Amino acid sequence: MRGLPVLLVFLLCLAVPASSQGLRGCGVARLSDAAEFSLNLGAYACAIADESRALTLEDVLGPEGDALFAPVPGNLIDFGFGTGRYWVRVLLENTSSDPGLWWVTHDIPVAELVQVHLVPDGAPSASARTLLSYRATDPFDARPIPHRHLVSEITLAPKAKATLLIAYTSDQATEMPLFVESVPHFVARTQSETLWIVMLTALVLGMGLINTVYLYGLDGRPALAYGSYMLGGVLLLTHIEGYTFQYVWPNAPGFNNVALAMIALISVALGALFVDRFTETARHAPRLHRAAMGTIAALAALAALSWVLLSSIWFKFALLAAVVAGTAMQVVLASAALRRGQAGAGTLLLGFGALAASLLVGVAGYLTEGLFEQEVAGVAIRLGFLTEATAFSAAIALRIRAARRERDHSLREQLRLSEDRLYLSEALRRAEDDRLEASRAADRSREALASAAHDIRQPLTSLQMALSGQGEQRESVETSLNYLREIVRVGLEEANAPLGAGDADPVSRGSRERFTADIILRNIKAMFGAEAADQGTALRVVTCTKDLVADPLALMRMVGNLVSNALQHAGPDRVLVGCRRSATALCLEVHDTGSGLSLAELARVTRRGETGATSGGHGLGLSIVTELAAEHGLAFEMQSWPGRGTVARICVPNDDTEIVLSRASTPTGEAP
Repeated sequence: MRGLPVLLVFLLCLAVPASSQGLRGCGVARLSDAAEFSLNLGAYACAIADESRALTLEDVLGPEGDALFAPVPGNLIDFGFGTGRYWVRVLLENTSSDPGLWWVTHDIPVAELVQVHLVPDGAPSASARTLLSYRATDPFDARPIPHRHLVSEITLAPKAKATLLIAYTSDQATEMPLFVESVPHFVARTQSETLWIVMLTALVLGMGLINTVYLYGLDGRPALAYGSYMLGGVLLLTHIEGYTFQYVWPNAPGFNNVALAMIALISVALGALFVDRFTETARHAPRLHRAAMGTIAALAALAALSWVLLSSIWFKFALLAAVVAGTAMQVVLASAALRRGQAGAGTLLLGFGALAASLLVGVAGYLTEGLFEQEVAGVAIRLGFLTEATAFSAAIALRIRAARRERDHSLREQLRLSEDRLYLSEALRRAEDDRLEASRAADRSREALASAAHDIRQPLTSLQMALSGQGEQRESVETSLNYLREIVRVGLEEANAPLGAGDADPVSRGSRERFTADIILRNIKAMFGAEAADQGTALRVVTCTKDLVADPLALMRMVGNLVSNALQHAGPDRVLVGCRRSATALCLEVHDTGSGLSLAELARVTRRGETGATSGGHGLGLSIVTELAAEHGLAFEMQSWPGRGTVARICVPNDDTEIVLSRASTPTGEAP
């Protein structure tokens, strides 16, 4: 009889339900009604990986089902990448004396199917109550509690026990952080998380926009790439937290299933494109630029293929490898810029290195089952983007500083070049002035030579006439030779003086001296008497004993040109040469009875190179007279009447009188 109590105790232990003792080492999660209650259910969960998806609800809740469950390693529900159905079982107990209400958060980003059941302790599987049944094809509004993560609501009677059973499948990562908390704690926690996420995301977005604006001031192409990259990064952060499906595309569950892969790939591609543009790799390292463009193209192609191939295990690993390659390319591009000594490359490398490290943390979390919760990866990625934005702000500041140094150097060089150009312009101006002066001097020399050549013709004519005559022409020959010698001396020798000496090489004015006007008149008679007689013109020269002060050769040339012009072009019957005295000057006058000129013709023929309508000359005679008069301070004027003749007058001022220079005036009066 003593052994009977021991046997009863043994039988009683066998009769105790398994749920009261846990499932093969899985404890019981005891729930409290405290307002701040929160409990991680991963420490109390047991799980099954049903690769064939053959188990049913009855199978896992039946007597044989207990043997299938095993504790979750590391208290984190995670099966890596798999195509099976995963069952999670947690024993719950309400430790309060009052009915309890709690919310269970199933923190899985994307799932093909999630079903949550609550089975009262000791009840058959048929009495299981479905708390949540959500498929990947359901819109966001299909969730019983509108939250960015899937949430189930459980209620337990006082001191009651129940089994929480979760079945889910996923085309992507299978990690499911699982925790239960009171409703007030849930609300407070989610509000705090939302505030933290919004602040951090807004900070990243704000810094990105500011950086984009500053970068646009430096160069438009990298600015557009960076702005797109930052928007992609912010979209990635928002999607990781589940806000995009809640607020952006709540009615596009199909796109939501592949959005993470597509956004991540595009964001990494835009980051590589930005670094390539910012570091000017195409100019400095063409081969590395081509490798970067190939990586970007591969990332874009994988993003497009994600829509149809994401369910394949091999494609998921290819995506992770592409993300790693893309982030590595960003670091390589920044490292190459640093080696070239590019401004801001060091801080750029620091920022993208931190971002690459955070992305690698997320990749490691996906590849390693149960290593850490994905929330850790989310925080790391957010901090990585923030670090990158901060580092890039410093890179822009350094780039702007370098640009300012280059601008200042460029301004100094431009100033130096401007000074050089100014010096050259001044030198060219001086050279041009010298050229113009030389040209004017050459023109004067040519004019002087032309005038001398013109004046030489008359003494040569006189010589020819004298040589053809008799001995009584000796005086005419001597006069012509002397006149010719003086013309050669003044017109040829002085006109051929070297250029560049004195004030633009003015023609010598000769010397002023006192002499009797009759000297000029006798020479005129001697030089032109024979020519006038030969052509039948009565040449009368009236003697004048008045003295005058002038350049005798210049005055002789002027009167000679006037007489020669009258004989050769006017066709007169008579030519009268003499002088007339006034109170201020002594005037030498030449009167002819030739064809005469109109006022317009008279004004024209006094210009160099202009000839009369019927003249066969060179247009130099009257212009020589005009120029010599102006040069020697003498007054020269002409009066002419068509068909009646012309009067030319050269006035030499008296010693005590200064007259105003007059160039070829043509008074409008009738013949005296």
